[in-house]
Amino acid sequence: MTSLSEIWGDQMTPEARFSARVKAGLVNCSIERIENRINLGIPDILVGVGNRFVMVELKVVAKGLKVGLRPHQIAFMTRHAAKDRPCFILVLDMGNTLRPSTIRLYQGGDAMKLAAEGIKLEPLRCWPSRGMPWGELEETLGLVK
Repeated sequence: MTSLSEIWGDQMTPEARFSARVKAGLVNCSIERIENRINLGIPDILVGVGNRFVMVELKVVAKGLKVGLRPHQIAFMTRHAAKDRPCFILVLDMGNTLRPSTIRLYQGGDAMKLAAEGIKLEPLRCWPSRGMPWGELEETLGLVK
C-alpha cells in the first residue's frame, strides 16, 4: 500500500505526517480523521479503542515550547472534558539539541493550561518519539476518562 507521504511528498503538513504516523502506529484501533471546516474545534481524529471512542487533537511543536491550540479547540476540549467525555491532545515535540523528541499525551481538560504553559506542562504520559510504544498509547486511551 502506498503511504500518504509517498503520494503527497513534502506537501504534507507536519500535523498530517504526524496523523499518518499515529494511524500506522495504533494498529489495534479504528481511526477516522475528521476534516471539518464547519464546526471549528472538533479534534483531528476519532479513535475506536476497545469498546469506546475517544477524540484526539494532534499537535506538532517544531520549535520552542508553545502548543498552538486555537480558542475553539480549547473550548471544545474543556466543555467535553467537564462532562467526562474522553478527549485528549497528543503532541509531537520535535525536540532540539538539548531536548529529545517526544510524544506527549494530555487530557482535554488541561487544554487551557497547555495553551498557556506549552510543553512545560506535565503530561499525562510521555514517550520517546523514536521507538514509540504505540501499545502503551492504545492502553492509555482505552483506560483514561
